[in-house]
Amino acid sequence: MEMIEKIVQRLDAALLWVLDAFVIFMAGALLVLLNYAVYSRFILNSSVSWGEELPAHMLAALTFIGAAYLTRTNEHLGFDSVVRSLPEIVQRVIMGLNLLMMAWLGGLLAWYGGKAVLSFGARQLISVDLPVVLFRGAMPLGGALIVLICLVRFVGLMMDRIKPDDLMTQSDG
Repeated sequence: MEMIEKIVQRLDAALLWVLDAFVIFMAGALLVLLNYAVYSRFILNSSVSWGEELPAHMLAALTFIGAAYLTRTNEHLGFDSVVRSLPEIVQRVIMGLNLLMMAWLGGLLAWYGGKAVLSFGARQLISVDLPVVLFRGAMPLGGALIVLICLVRFVGLMMDRIKPDDLMTQSDG
């Protein structure tokens, strides 16, 4: 059992590193591309063809992968001040139900996102020769990551390896 726990911890650390790198890269690329598009349009008086389409698709990908990142880091929106005041067993039940509901919603996102991605086929972006699936594939991937993160945490919560307080958003006070 201890070996499985070590493997899960290593995979979790690798997942967090990959999500960190992806979010930082996409946000940085968006910053550079959008600033260049504005500079090109208003200073050089020559608009780039990809100025709206590429950043919009990148933002969509960042949104879905970012949702998985926020799920993993507990930085998502949360209202847990009442839950914090309850006994630990009640907190455990509430957090367990919360994880199951988040996993269910992540599953819906993965399922219907996957169906949407399959409908794009081999379509390319209009302004850049990149497949639409490259960006839209972030929807089912983000949903699947949310499911994975929530189910691993649910098992950890039920086995008392994770405390309910570890799953709540960090408070300011």
